Amino acid sequence: MSYKRPPRDAQRRRVYLAETPLGGRRLPLLPDCAAFADQVVGSLWWQARFPAHGLAEMPRFRPGQGARHAFFRLDEDGPTITLPRRYRTTGVVLHELCHWALAEEDDLPNHGRTFARLLLDATNEFGGGQRGEALAANYAQHRVHVGRPPHTDPDGRLRYAWDERLHIGRGRIIDVHHHEVAGAGNITTTCTRGVFEAWGRNRSKVRLRYQSELLVVPATSVWDARRVSNVDDLLDVFGAGRPERAPAAHRPVPQDAPHQ
Repeated sequence: MSYKRPPRDAQRRRVYLAETPLGGRRLPLLPDCAAFADQVVGSLWWQARFPAHGLAEMPRFRPGQGARHAFFRLDEDGPTITLPRRYRTTGVVLHELCHWALAEEDDLPNHGRTFARLLLDATNEFGGGQRGEALAANYAQHRVHVGRPPHTDPDGRLRYAWDERLHIGRGRIIDVHHHEVAGAGNITTTCTRGVFEAWGRNRSKVRLRYQSELLVVPATSVWDARRVSNVDDLLDVFGAGRPERAPAAHRPVPQDAPHQ
C-alpha cells in the first residue's frame, strides 16, 4: 500500500488549542499508557468502528527520549506512539490512537473534520461526558470544524469521514455509497455516482449531477464517499465522449501515512 501526502492540515493548531487545556489523567509509566490503550482498543465501542485495528495490531509505545512532542508514526517494523514523559496522559494517548485509527485514510487532513469528530467521540466514551462537553465547547471557541457522526455500513461497522470526503470533493465526481429502501420496505445498498454540487437544506440531502440529471441522496443514508479518478468514468459523468450511454442514477461500483 502506498501512502499519499494528505491534504493541507489547516486546523492543526486550532485542534491543539482546543485540546491542550483539558489535560487528562496522568499515566506516569509507559506500561500505564499501554494498559489504558488496551482498555480503549479492546472495547466494543472501538471494535464497532475499527475492527481491523485490534489489540494484536496495537502500536508500540516508545519513551521519546529527547523528543519535543508526542506523535504517532508508521515505522518499518510497525506503528509506534512516542510519548515523552510530560505527554503521558489519557488525553494524549487517545489523540494518538485516533491518528492510528485514521492512518490509512490518506485523502483526509491529519487534524481535519473527521479527526476532530473521532477525538470528540472517543473523549466522551473514555474521558467522561464532562470532559467531552468541555472539548466540544473549546472546539466552538477555536472554530474547529467537526465532522458529522459516523453512519453504519452494510456490515454493521460505524464509518467516519463520509461527510469530509464530500466537503473536500465538492465540484468533483464522487461515488456515494448509501442505503436505499426497496420494495416491501427492504433496505438495500447502492452507489450513486455524480459531481457533488452542494448539500441540500440543513445538510439533509446530498446533491449530485450526472450529466444533465440532478440526483438527490438523503444524507442520513450515506455511509461512504470516494472520489472517482478513472478517465473513462469522468468522461461518462460529464457527458463527453459517451453520447450513446443514457444517464444512470445508480450504477453499482466495487468497494474499494503516517499522521502526527
